Amino acid sequence: MNEEAAPATAHPGTSRPAPPPLPKADPDLAAVRARNQAQLEIRLGPRPDGVVLGGSGGLGGDGYRASVIGIPKGSYKVTAACLGVLKASLTISQPDRRGGTGHELALDCGKANSVNLELDVGPVSAHAFRMTTEPGSAAVAGFWMVPAA
Repeated sequence: MNEEAAPATAHPGTSRPAPPPLPKADPDLAAVRARNQAQLEIRLGPRPDGVVLGGSGGLGGDGYRASVIGIPKGSYKVTAACLGVLKASLTISQPDRRGGTGHELALDCGKANSVNLELDVGPVSAHAFRMTTEPGSAAVAGFWMVPAA
């Protein structure tokens, strides 16, 4: 039996409309956030020596997150601040621990807040988020975590 393969025919491509353009950033909102970030850096002060985890970011949406793969067991001082909303929260957690280990630092925005924590060896995650329903898309938070003296 001599079967000849049918010639391959290309299906005409279907065209899709171009995706909508990305929303443009509000220049006023960007300016407010930049001012808040500059004020946050003043509130936190210069970056201390020995930071094991830290950073800053916006509190819009789900907030700001940071993590480190591992730290030694010990006492740590966490200093945090926020601007642009009245209240925020910073959680420090070690989710690999049985049942998870979590610490929450309530932040009164506009001033620096500090707490000493006892942490185990292992990874650490931090999550800063708004604790109010007020608008805060230009809100920012930041923190440092250093070995306690």
